[in-house]
Amino acid sequence: MSRLAVSVFCALLIQPACAQQTAQPVPAAGAIVRPAAQPAAQAPAPRTPAPAPVVKPVSVQPPKIVTLERTLGPFQVNNQSFTLVTHIQSIDRQPHDPDSDETVEWWELRDAAGTPVFHQQLGVSLQNGGFAETESVGARQLKTKLGEGILVDGGFLPSDPEYSGWFQVFGLFNGKLVPFGAPMSTDGEFLGEEEESFQPSAMFRGQQPQTVTRDVLNFRVWTGNFSIIYPVLIDWIQAKVRPAWTCYRMTAKGMVATCTYKVQADASRTTNDLTFVRMYAEPEEGFPVTHVVIKPESKIEFLEAQLAVDWSADKDNISIGVGNGADVWLHVRIDSQEGWIRTQEDFQAIGLPQSG
Repeated sequence: MSRLAVSVFCALLIQPACAQQTAQPVPAAGAIVRPAAQPAAQAPAPRTPAPAPVVKPVSVQPPKIVTLERTLGPFQVNNQSFTLVTHIQSIDRQPHDPDSDETVEWWELRDAAGTPVFHQQLGVSLQNGGFAETESVGARQLKTKLGEGILVDGGFLPSDPEYSGWFQVFGLFNGKLVPFGAPMSTDGEFLGEEEESFQPSAMFRGQQPQTVTRDVLNFRVWTGNFSIIYPVLIDWIQAKVRPAWTCYRMTAKGMVATCTYKVQADASRTTNDLTFVRMYAEPEEGFPVTHVVIKPESKIEFLEAQLAVDWSADKDNISIGVGNGADVWLHVRIDSQEGWIRTQEDFQAIGLPQSG
């Protein structure tokens, strides 16, 4: 075979393989060669959050409620007879707890003929298969030296531990049974009725003034460090209840409404170290101050307190209490020294820290 034929034969064999390769252009001398473009990286697809689980509300079946009436009395008031009737909603279930499964919807006082002479409607609401709160109402005879009537009392649950309920006085006025005011309540305890006697003034020209006697209801009222006994006057003539005392004291700042009350204190000293109190001669700043040392064996007596008590009355409620920031003075006897103290440091020193 001639050389020309061999060359032609080889060219025919090599051409198909070469045709499969892409010819790359050869850059000219001195040209800047850019790298071949790379395909852009794809961002990962955003993750779809899992759907929140569907919480189906728990179906609470309404409780089965029955109604009933209870009667207290009769109560004799100046030869007239009255009864207390309470209309109660009760949840019919076992076990049955009267405190949480019964509530008074309304109550009324009725005369001997069964005619209502006073009616009071109360609210009722349901929550989680029971009552949101429950109300209870009771009554008893109120008989004192100067008059007689009916004392209606009540309360609700749940309530604060200091809450002792409400109390409302009823008596006769022009022959009809009427409330002497709205229900009274305080952060304390009702102590009962009492006959109170006092002399309104000192002896004048050798004559002893006539002693005044009156009926009061006593309440224990918390001051923040100790309790006072707060008397409420029952005015049988005007058919009202009102503060037994209205007092004013002349001070360097002018007339100040403040009264003196009996004290109930439960002292608890937590240290046996020596300490002291700043004792004033009178319940007013500006008087001389004596630093009285308190020893572990010191005898401390609580004599009386002087302060202003808030009496807030409207048609629905009478609230009795000591406001925040009230100027409270305590008369004490430490061993043989008497005087007045007023600061929290001094109350702490004699075992009456602030609480409540």
